[in-house]
Amino acid sequence: MAQEQQRQEKQFRLTGAHVLALLVAFFGIVFTVNGYLIYQAQRSWTGLMPGNGYEASLKYNKEAARARALLAKGWHTKVLVPKDGRIIIELTDRNGEPVIGLLAKAKVARPVGTADDRTLTFTERSIGRYVADAALPAGAWRMNAEFTRKGELQWRASADFIVPER
Repeated sequence: MAQEQQRQEKQFRLTGAHVLALLVAFFGIVFTVNGYLIYQAQRSWTGLMPGNGYEASLKYNKEAARARALLAKGWHTKVLVPKDGRIIIELTDRNGEPVIGLLAKAKVARPVGTADDRTLTFTERSIGRYVADAALPAGAWRMNAEFTRKGELQWRASADFIVPER
């Protein structure tokens, strides 16, 4: 009977002090993690927009009107990706006729990461066909191109494509 009484005394008993310690530890961890996340969020972006919101909305409206005007032209772009990695853009009007005499530049980037970001210049090598000045390495790419005439924007094109292995 003495052994049985000792066993009962050695069993763990949850007391108010234990509950308090568990609650303090739990909420201490929650507050510490939240504090770290708030610090990282504030350090990376304050949430404030630079400048005047009204001016930003005017700029947005002008840009949206410009985009609608470009789309109203009805032009079409086709991106060709030959094995040599030199991107070709075919530009046609709404009637399927080639659009000629433009200067083209494109920002190309990998879908993930910024290490390979670059700007390509395109030259019109044949009627309505604009060829990149440099070849791209194999892999996935994202492109945003702008076509201009006498410094005035005429067309924008975006495309995702894959350059095959050589």
